[in-house]
Amino acid sequence: MPSPFPSSTSNPGTGIIKLALRPPDQPVFEVLSFSYPLKLVVSAHHNLPQSSSIETSATTPLRPSSVPLLFILTYGGGLVSGDQIHLSISLAPKTRLTIATQGSTKIFKPFLPVDGSHSVQPPSLTRQDLRVGIAANAALWLGPDPCQPFASSRYAQAQIFEVDIEGEGSLGLVDWVSEGRSARGEKWEFEGWTGKNEIWDVSSSANRKSGKGKNEKGARLVLRDNLILSAPGIASRVDSLGIFGTIILIGPLFLPLANFFIDEFKALPRIGARDWNAYKTLIAADTPNGTLFTDKERQQHWRKQRQGREKKDGVLWTAANVRGAVVVKFGASEVEGAKVWLREMLREEGTLDKEFGSGALMCVK
Repeated sequence: MPSPFPSSTSNPGTGIIKLALRPPDQPVFEVLSFSYPLKLVVSAHHNLPQSSSIETSATTPLRPSSVPLLFILTYGGGLVSGDQIHLSISLAPKTRLTIATQGSTKIFKPFLPVDGSHSVQPPSLTRQDLRVGIAANAALWLGPDPCQPFASSRYAQAQIFEVDIEGEGSLGLVDWVSEGRSARGEKWEFEGWTGKNEIWDVSSSANRKSGKGKNEKGARLVLRDNLILSAPGIASRVDSLGIFGTIILIGPLFLPLANFFIDEFKALPRIGARDWNAYKTLIAADTPNGTLFTDKERQQHWRKQRQGREKKDGVLWTAANVRGAVVVKFGASEVEGAKVWLREMLREEGTLDKEFGSGALMCVK
């Protein structure tokens, strides 16, 4: 008997998000579609104040009335061996979007045959592709929880961002991967994990320029960041790190946060370049006889405490300017140590909470 329902035209694991602005400044999802095993859930919006403290050299960036919080979910909390996810996101001018997950994205190991025999074939590749278009004065914060690949799994992801940089489009993201199920003794025992992040400038001036580093649409490549972890011997190559991650920030909305990372990196202790007497007069703020700090003293006190926790948690990090973007590389002995470090940095600077809402910090809770 034929099915009374029309056949589905969507491919498995495919999602489409199109965010637009309803006059005068109300964000609406023109398209929000997904198919198994992908699931997209919209949560509460973060209302923005009438004026912003973030200013460019000319004017305050155009802004919507609120910022939607969208969760990318998978059934069972992860991806089964062989799953393929393809997600397309389009942000219209003036829109903003926060993307999060409700926990680590688990990459499950392949299933063995019922008889328990081992196949000579390598495990199927699990893949996730993301393509994002960010128009003028639009902004995206992509803050997922760490990816957690199980032993014997194989995973690859590609994240392509097409940003109108001349139109002051903005992008911020964190992309991180852990050693696996540490509670079960796994330490980088997966077969392979590869990640690629690319940022392309699609502004009109980039299209007019000639030369190498342009795609078929005429967009100019601004940044390409690749991470390739392949067995055997991953654990020995990452030394004692239990998690490794990348932060990428570009555009006027993330400029204060980008500068904050650069300034804090410059302030890290270096042989022969630190005034070791700078903190001797500081008294802990929580002591009964504590003094009132000036803003500079409070920042120095916070910095000293943070650097002490970095040493305790085995946090290593670096930051650099790369063709108009700021790229931060970081690692820690354990996932929790990395989350504590990143949470302190983001909360101290304040841009994410103010401009995208508390949902932007869910990945570090």
